[in-house]
Amino acid sequence: MREAGQIYSNFPRVTTSYDEELSISQEAQDYYNSLAKDGDSTPQMEEALEKAYIKAYAVSAKARWKGQERWQGRENVERRVVNILHPHDVMRKLQRAGVDARIEAPMYYVTMPDDVTGLPVQVKKPRDVGRIWLGDEAVKGRIGIFGWVKDERTETRRVKLLSSLQYPCGPEWSVMHFNQWNVPIAEKYRGWRTALLQMILKNIITEEEVDRAFGPVVLNPASELYRQQLQSHRAIRKGLVQ
Repeated sequence: MREAGQIYSNFPRVTTSYDEELSISQEAQDYYNSLAKDGDSTPQMEEALEKAYIKAYAVSAKARWKGQERWQGRENVERRVVNILHPHDVMRKLQRAGVDARIEAPMYYVTMPDDVTGLPVQVKKPRDVGRIWLGDEAVKGRIGIFGWVKDERTETRRVKLLSSLQYPCGPEWSVMHFNQWNVPIAEKYRGWRTALLQMILKNIITEEEVDRAFGPVVLNPASELYRQQLQSHRAIRKGLVQ
């Protein structure tokens, strides 16, 4: 069992070992399911399938998280699906807290004379102002948050994808999707607190700014991992841990 780490916009699919793949193949599942559907299954087949499932579930244990129960069960999900916000609402709250958070597109057009003809043409330019801003479009239910970051190696600034928000609206806390082996594989819904946490940990915005914008978090199991990671981040910033 491993600790749940940082929450990312999409968790990678869990890789399986050779033994795991042999434990119950997709073809075997489809075959047994088709037999059961057609009414041709036998108690022996059902028992074999049950044993195969139990074995596959057991070997998947190492891919589960310690504490993943905080994402499971109706009560825990209901705690997470609260304070639904549109990405624009998230950025406006940050603006009111003093963060230069832009809603307008990261690219804009200016009219300039063409180098050859001298005629006015529209030229696309990237914004060079703003601390963070939303991307141009949503992709697969997510819209990116971009910003200028300093490249420590070259000492230059570059635009980087910092995090993402659920689109068109998202809850305060992320809700996870679990596969048939009870392994977390992806975010079902991306919480806006998750996006804010990522930017805090990257030192893009501060914990104090987030508290001014959204208020302190409710002390319940939904916020537990968030509070733990903020505590670790404070210790790192103070030099108490490496």
